[in-house]
Amino acid sequence: MSQGKSSIRANLADRARGVGSLRDFLELLEEYGQAITWTDRIMPEPDLRNIAVAASRDVNHAPAILFDNIAGYPGKRTVVGVHGSWDNIALLLGQPKGTTIRDMFFDIAGRWGDASAQISRVSEGQAPVHECRHEENINLYDLLPVYRINEFDGGFYLAKASVASRDPLDPENFGKQNVGIYRLQIQGPDRFSLMTIPSHDMGRQILAAEREGLPLKIAVMLGNHPGVALFAATPIGYDESEYAYASAMMGAPIRLTNSGNGIDILADSEIVIEAELQLGERVFEGPFGEFPGSYSGVRRAPVFKVTAVSHRKNPIFENIYIGRGWTEHDTLIGLHTSAPIYAQLRQTFPEVTAVNALYQHGLTAIIAVKNRMAGFAKSVALRALGTPHGLMYLKNLIMVDGDIDPFDLNQVMWALSTRTRAEDIIVLPNMAMVPIDPAAVTPGKGHHLIIDATSYLPPDPVGEAHLVTPPTGQTIDDLGKRIQAMQRGETL
Repeated sequence: MSQGKSSIRANLADRARGVGSLRDFLELLEEYGQAITWTDRIMPEPDLRNIAVAASRDVNHAPAILFDNIAGYPGKRTVVGVHGSWDNIALLLGQPKGTTIRDMFFDIAGRWGDASAQISRVSEGQAPVHECRHEENINLYDLLPVYRINEFDGGFYLAKASVASRDPLDPENFGKQNVGIYRLQIQGPDRFSLMTIPSHDMGRQILAAEREGLPLKIAVMLGNHPGVALFAATPIGYDESEYAYASAMMGAPIRLTNSGNGIDILADSEIVIEAELQLGERVFEGPFGEFPGSYSGVRRAPVFKVTAVSHRKNPIFENIYIGRGWTEHDTLIGLHTSAPIYAQLRQTFPEVTAVNALYQHGLTAIIAVKNRMAGFAKSVALRALGTPHGLMYLKNLIMVDGDIDPFDLNQVMWALSTRTRAEDIIVLPNMAMVPIDPAAVTPGKGHHLIIDATSYLPPDPVGEAHLVTPPTGQTIDDLGKRIQAMQRGETL
């Protein structure tokens, strides 16, 4: 790499470490041509939906889009697509636009478990999120420029809110303070429902609070630090802090302050809604267009009552388009579904070389592994199904050899075509499964499918095949770089 390119990369990495809020990141995106402002007057519906969908068609390069002229919401601002393309994710990581998904995966995996997390505390009086506060006559319909994300949604949803909560049984434990993205449906001026499942951290806390009759207060953060948003969508351990992980990944401190109801929140968020669980109360929630590309139907969901709202001056309401892939949901969550599974598997099986769980939150995943013995890949697959995320989400699992790049579907299809026998396909029926899987006959129950597309090792019969081993190594890498440079009219 030339000295000039190294300098550019170093500068970009420094700029990324300096991102401390949504506003900082929007400035960085704009600097690199990845954020635009839509100044034409638009209707909340269908314009916000249509524009977000149009942008999501370019999953590699789509910009974040800020709207500041929304009919019916004078003075209100909304942004979509903040994590809506691989270029945006690359810039957040301090990588140049055009960085490959594979390179971003290994970048994230290399930062995983870093102990250098830094948390700084800001007094409530100094926190931008508390610049304006509402404690009486709260009306979410007036405070937020809400709209239906998909045409047949059952109401107005907050689909990119990071919800912070404390474990009701261990409220002082910082690690057990959960930050997660859940879908919230506004049910009235000061009420909303929250959809979760028992395996989610929030689901565990709701069950514990109602079982023990304990209060459960939460803080709903909107317009957040983009690194925290990534980890709010990441399946990490129950007692692991999303704030700490985000700080370690960004290589910079995360600024926290107290919410009015005693939760650690981001000091630089745009909006925070403080609320309390209404024990035992349920309302009908949905339908909602979910990430598998189908409406999830109507279900009974827990209810929260809003007790206060704080926000910055001239706040930016952030939402997401979610529906049939690929959308911002997939770029937001794809690599941060892959990385924790990879880290968890390698604790037991260091032979795992990469994990690609980009597809609809891991409903289909591809794991590359260096086969140690006959049947070894199947054992790794079963371990993957026992990870916190694999339990409910890894529906279709494809195992490939370590010489296959799981992020290159041409290589994966080659492995499926040449290394799979019918007996290599295992179906585990009647297993726990995420309830919004549209293929499930009974919501919450389904199958796990394992396809072993790895090479055979003794004592399995290996047949007469002798594999071709194309040349690899530094010479081939250098030749490839030279060819690309020649295409650009450059010389090396």
